[in-house]
Amino acid sequence: MGSYVVKRVLLLIPTILLVCVITFALMRLIPMDAVATLQQKLTANGQYVSEEYVRQMLGLDKPAVQQFFIWLANVLRGDLGTSYFDHISVNTIIAKKLPVTIELGILSLVITNCISIPLGLHCASKQDSVSDYAIRVISTIFIAVPVFWVATLVLIYPNIWWGYAPRVDYVSLFQNPIANLGMMLPPAIISALGQAGIQMRTIRTMTLEVMRQDYIRTAWAKGVPEKRVLRKYAFRNAMIPIVTMIGGSVAMMIGGNVIMENIFNIPGIGQALVSALNARDYPIVEGCVLVLSLFVMLINLVVDISYKWIDPRVTLE
Repeated sequence: MGSYVVKRVLLLIPTILLVCVITFALMRLIPMDAVATLQQKLTANGQYVSEEYVRQMLGLDKPAVQQFFIWLANVLRGDLGTSYFDHISVNTIIAKKLPVTIELGILSLVITNCISIPLGLHCASKQDSVSDYAIRVISTIFIAVPVFWVATLVLIYPNIWWGYAPRVDYVSLFQNPIANLGMMLPPAIISALGQAGIQMRTIRTMTLEVMRQDYIRTAWAKGVPEKRVLRKYAFRNAMIPIVTMIGGSVAMMIGGNVIMENIFNIPGIGQALVSALNARDYPIVEGCVLVLSLFVMLINLVVDISYKWIDPRVTLE
């Protein structure tokens, strides 16, 4: 297993490099670059500066290839750059906002699994029953409905009907856990519903497939209790595709949390990324995308390694 992990870690290097190239190139292709944005800001403050001066100040007067290698050299030294507008280190910004995004992602993941695993096992054990059909219909609705639309409704209609609106002023978990969860739970639940619907249907399908195997029939014939057959034999042997989906859902939740963070005013990486895109703040965008990409790659690596723990018959080499 050690050699497999080393190979996978080494494969991360060209992948990360490709992410850097694509992100850097796409930012330069966006209309109205950071120079024009900063020039407009300085002019609005009564400071007239030429475009050439601003471009030189930001280091954008050099050829794009040279800019890329300068930025990449700084990244290799652990320096993700400095914001063009706030003059704050990108490392500092990410260190402040990443825990907020991780908290929202963990809450969404926990809620997803708490919903999907019990319901998926229930539907598998009660195949084609009324409850099975009802849960599958509801899960299809959750999959089909856009999360941003549900989030908007949650912000508007409870306030109109009952005078209640979720908190939009962020409070750290360590300062006030109750206030923090009051803000984090609504977007976490909304993010979890669609993924829980997909995951529940997958758990049901894979568990039913395993329950048709001969060793499950043998367990039934020996009189093993239903719950034990379902949880110990059927569910564990259906875990590999389920764990794959859970790993993929982590990446999807990170992408979905960009929307949730902006709708619910949560100061995570997603909100910083959208604000930086609007302002053409290249260092923040490139730093956030790099960190999120690395996070997703590491999650996929952990998922692949977990296959061996779930099923000892799996060969990673």
